[in-house]
Amino acid sequence: MKRLSVKNKKNGLNNEAVSPVVGVMLMLVVTIIVAAVVSAFAGGLTESTSKAPQVSLKATYSQTDGLAISHQGGDTIGTIDTVVIARLSDTFGDASHMAWTLNASTIVCKRGSTVGTSFNSSTKEGAWLTNGGMSGVKSFAPGDNAYIEPPYHTNELMQPGAGRVYKFDDPDNIGKTFWLEFADKSGKTFAKTEVKIAP
Repeated sequence: MKRLSVKNKKNGLNNEAVSPVVGVMLMLVVTIIVAAVVSAFAGGLTESTSKAPQVSLKATYSQTDGLAISHQGGDTIGTIDTVVIARLSDTFGDASHMAWTLNASTIVCKRGSTVGTSFNSSTKEGAWLTNGGMSGVKSFAPGDNAYIEPPYHTNELMQPGAGRVYKFDDPDNIGKTFWLEFADKSGKTFAKTEVKIAP
């Protein structure tokens, strides 16, 4: 079969190759669009696997008895991957930017537990982190409680080097509040509750 050639009468150009070039360009554009859609979908799948846990917290603080934290519902979290932060609220005035990380070896799962000890399954006692830096109580699940008891509640719940003004056991701070936050190792907060300082 003989190929037809169309010549442009004005300038004498041959338009024979225009159609294949346009076809190749269209295929290239479609391929790029499909690749972008697949890439966006795959990126969405990756994000969903690293979703932050959902945790509902409630906490109380007493200058006499210390801090009590209750897991009210949501996901079970690993204690070794959780950072517990105390952040002053605006009730402390211009100090609301002050925050510090609590020592996980002083957080225990049962009142009267020895700080820095591994979990004892028979007595249900132990700390979140052992003195040797190993995991103690491994998880914090709905219905679980955690405590920072005397004398550790005095040392843990104050901005280091800030003096008595910001110390939670100062009688002048009764009625003020602070935020208790749970964050992952990257610093992303996934749970937060406001805590009132009681006598």
